[in-house]
Amino acid sequence: MKKVLLNDQAQRMYVEDLMTFEAIAAQIDVSERTVRNWAKEGNWDGKRKKFMNFQENLQDDAREIAGLLAQKIKEQLGEGKEPANHLLFSFTRIASSLLKIREYEKTVAAEAGNEEDAAKAKKSAAEIFRQTFGVDMPDSL
Repeated sequence: MKKVLLNDQAQRMYVEDLMTFEAIAAQIDVSERTVRNWAKEGNWDGKRKKFMNFQENLQDDAREIAGLLAQKIKEQLGEGKEPANHLLFSFTRIASSLLKIREYEKTVAAEAGNEEDAAKAKKSAAEIFRQTFGVDMPDSL
């Protein structure tokens, strides 16, 4: 595989999958020094931080939306009304997704921290992704 493609793959593994330089080097069969050089040249630490901040903000927004939906449902119940179906549906979908996203994060973190269970964790993460979003996890994740 060409070095530029390996660099892109390694960057994704570091930034999005939170893998270590050592694990990346072993998986794509290049030296750890090469991975570290790519990381330095490409500012992977900055990209990882930005990616993690984006994920946190997205999850915070989802939690806020879930809270607003729950509040609206409580208001309707307090008024003796049956909550609107679209509110119940939206709330249950977003709450379920938040729980599954959290499980996915735990699985990816376990994969990054324990190489012996990497294959098992990756399979589990892919299954959680499929259950959450209804499609197979893209290779780019």
